[in-house]
Amino acid sequence: MKTNFLDKIVSAGYSILSSGADPSKSHEEKKSIERLVIFIFFGIGVSLISAVLNSFRGLYISLLLNITTILLLTVSFFLNKDGRMAFAKVLGIVVINFYLFAISYVEGLKSGEHMFYFPFLLALIFVIDLRKNYEELIMTAIVTFITAAMIFILAPYSSTVQVISSEQYSALFSSNLSLSLVITAFFTYYILQTIERNEDKILDEKYFKETIYDTSLDASFIVDINTLAITDCNKTSLEIFSIESKDAIVGTMVRDLLGNKMEEHILVQGKQDFTKKSPWYGNMDFFRQDNTPFYGYVSLVAFSHSNAQYCKISILDITEIKVAEFEILKAKEKAEKAAQVKSRFLSNMSHELRTPLNAIIGTTNLVLQEEYLPSQLQSFEVLKYSSEHMMQLVNDILDFSKIEAGKMQLENTQFSLKNFLQKVVASFNSPVAAKNLDFKVEIDDNTDLEIYGDEMRLNQIMNNLLSNALKFTQQGTIEVVVKTIALKSSNADVFFSVSDTGIGIPKNKIRQIFESFTQADIETTRKYGGTGLGLAITQRIVEQMGGALKVDSETEKGSTFYFTLNFQVTKQQRSYVNEDKLKNLSGLDGLKVLLAEDNPINMLVARRFLQKWNIEVVEADNGVKAVELFYQTKPDLLLVDLEMPEMDGAQTVAEIRKTHPGIPIIAFTAATYENIREDLLSKGFNDYIPKPFKPEELHKKILEYATANGFGEHRQAS
Repeated sequence: MKTNFLDKIVSAGYSILSSGADPSKSHEEKKSIERLVIFIFFGIGVSLISAVLNSFRGLYISLLLNITTILLLTVSFFLNKDGRMAFAKVLGIVVINFYLFAISYVEGLKSGEHMFYFPFLLALIFVIDLRKNYEELIMTAIVTFITAAMIFILAPYSSTVQVISSEQYSALFSSNLSLSLVITAFFTYYILQTIERNEDKILDEKYFKETIYDTSLDASFIVDINTLAITDCNKTSLEIFSIESKDAIVGTMVRDLLGNKMEEHILVQGKQDFTKKSPWYGNMDFFRQDNTPFYGYVSLVAFSHSNAQYCKISILDITEIKVAEFEILKAKEKAEKAAQVKSRFLSNMSHELRTPLNAIIGTTNLVLQEEYLPSQLQSFEVLKYSSEHMMQLVNDILDFSKIEAGKMQLENTQFSLKNFLQKVVASFNSPVAAKNLDFKVEIDDNTDLEIYGDEMRLNQIMNNLLSNALKFTQQGTIEVVVKTIALKSSNADVFFSVSDTGIGIPKNKIRQIFESFTQADIETTRKYGGTGLGLAITQRIVEQMGGALKVDSETEKGSTFYFTLNFQVTKQQRSYVNEDKLKNLSGLDGLKVLLAEDNPINMLVARRFLQKWNIEVVEADNGVKAVELFYQTKPDLLLVDLEMPEMDGAQTVAEIRKTHPGIPIIAFTAATYENIREDLLSKGFNDYIPKPFKPEELHKKILEYATANGFGEHRQAS
């Protein structure tokens, strides 16, 4: 119980001392606040003790001064607590000076109240920062000494304001002297304790910094820039330079231990502006005491101390790192030479093999075109297949050697993307059918583009992926998907993918299949054959064309290889009008179509085609007008442009869908972006037709949606 009570008292004392000390403030600011609180409580304590004694002695004027001082110092305490320390400090100093003058005047010098100036001056040491605030110190000194002078000049020896007996004067003098001595002793002890604590703190910080200095991995030297002599060093410097004693280094000239270059760098640092302290970093060679060389990473920092200029040198021993770098460079050179020898060997061997293979393949083809015995046909076909397969392997090795040597150059010629894809697919129709596999081909209409690129290398990519799919799939489906995911006036992003339902690839082997001469596992190589170069070459070509070949696969379920390439689109216009197809398009008599289009040329072209098919056309050049005409004319179908003034296509559709959710609305747009169809469906459109449009496609979609909306039935009934 006693311990808890004392703890509470101590805790309460600390909380009072720290009143107004914000936790975010610095240590120095907190100390200043605590010392001001001690100063204020010094004044309150003296006044409170005097007030108690004066109330017993009947000195009521003195009692009134005591109470007034206590109230004013309490105000000063709360000002400090609210963070207004400067004002609280001024008020406290003025109030205590006023109190000492007033009480000395009211009681007379005989009472000894002026003796409180001794502890008061000691208390001021806590309040005034003698190192920083000279103006505050001067003002406090002036106020204090003027007040003290006024006491001895104006205050009477005996009181002329109230009656004080000789016995009371004796008691007053004794109590004031005792209290003054006690408070003076307290402040003296507190000052000595503070000094001792500060000394301990300084020594502790010095020990802490010396520990950091000596345990650093760097060899540290302090050099006097004027004399170029080493004035200090740490323990690491003794270890790195193999020197036994610190005395053997201190006083040594820099050039004798660290070399002439170090001395030159220090002289350059000495000429710099010390306020900037721009350090120098670099690698230098040094020698240990036993003349063993080592490499060091050096930093030089200039600084000033006690009106002298110094330079701190830090040296990190990087000998092992340098040796490792040298070994890495040697290994790199060996690897590069080995790669060059390998590439040269593969290239030479490939060229040497192609010459006889070309003769074998050519001769075989000639023999097959001439007369031969029926029994020889099978042998010739085996010879033809084997030689062509051998040629493909040689081509792969040659391509790989070119890629490894960085000599593969891509061409940039113009070709039709759609025609190219049709040729690729056509070449695999028979092999896929021979294995009784389903062959699904999904080629987007937007791929009907004239593009610039390397048709041969793109063909190699698709052939490799389709050949792999065919090789590793025994049943199920092979699917090719090509679609334009972004189309601009000058370029297009085209997505390619080849999927199969074959053996698949384990997750931990996916990265391995793209490595040279590597397949998923040994069993795969034994069963299906191959060099393991196809995917490695395909990946490199795709990367060289600006894409990234990726794969999603699951064992026994199949694989999907996919990539996206950006092609420059030729400005040459494609043929969107097929005369033969246009002649066979049927009329759509009796159909009314609302055409919302703000471009007059596009409106003219679309109207001409619609009128050729005997469609009644209602024209609107903005969204607001389209909504008005819809309710006035009641069309069977709407063709709506996306970008229109006053109300765009999406807003127009939203407005019409409020009352007619089932009316067919087709977007008529030049925009193209990924998932455009899904986006337009979510906005209320039934379908879309891209611009420039194909007339046969426009006719097909109008007929499809008009028929679904009852157009055919209405036509037959009429």
